[in-house]
Amino acid sequence: MRQVFNAFPWVLPQEHELVQKLYFRYGRLRKLSKNAILKCGGECNKLFYLKKGLCMYMVNYDREKPRVLALIPPGRAMGDLTCLSGEIVNVTTVAKRESEILVLPPDILKTHMRSSVELMDAVLKTTIAKQESHIEGMIANFTLTPEDRLKTLFKSMICSSGIEPEGMVRLPLKLSHEELGMVVSTTRVTVSRIISKWIEADLIKKDGRSFVINCVLFTGLYDWHNK
Repeated sequence: MRQVFNAFPWVLPQEHELVQKLYFRYGRLRKLSKNAILKCGGECNKLFYLKKGLCMYMVNYDREKPRVLALIPPGRAMGDLTCLSGEIVNVTTVAKRESEILVLPPDILKTHMRSSVELMDAVLKTTIAKQESHIEGMIANFTLTPEDRLKTLFKSMICSSGIEPEGMVRLPLKLSHEELGMVVSTTRVTVSRIISKWIEADLIKKDGRSFVINCVLFTGLYDWHNK
């Protein structure tokens, strides 16, 4: 699943408790409708924390073949890299479900980082881990077959939620076949074909809009942490 770094591919790591407390103390609550854009490529100095829902970092969002750079479940902050570096990046941050976020003025984060080495360390470590997650996702898309990319994504969803990949496990995130394809850089048709194959082999079950995974599916999936 992980080939170079420590972070899980595609699914961003959770924020440190100190960072979460800062957002809950100073953040302003904002509710978002499905597909609302939080931040377009080229904008900087916007910080958000996802309380509820699901967001995604997307590339080529307004062009042909949009792709998902990262999945952002609740408990994650967005915009921290551009806030810290002062540089802009060409990524679109989208609320893919109805969501609730906390909006934080960047100066508050920077001021508290200057006065707390522990907070600074927590922010920097998580920000680096997020970049590792992006790179791990790209490495997977470059080197793995579509079937192994989808296995890797499912295991990443499970492990990043703190769930042990053992027995039968319900995927913590509900994504459509099209969205899954945008993450693992393939088509909706290919995703549907792979999932149908796994259903026939009793490796996956559908329960409404959720998938329940038989973790035998992950047998033989490479992870350098488990060599």
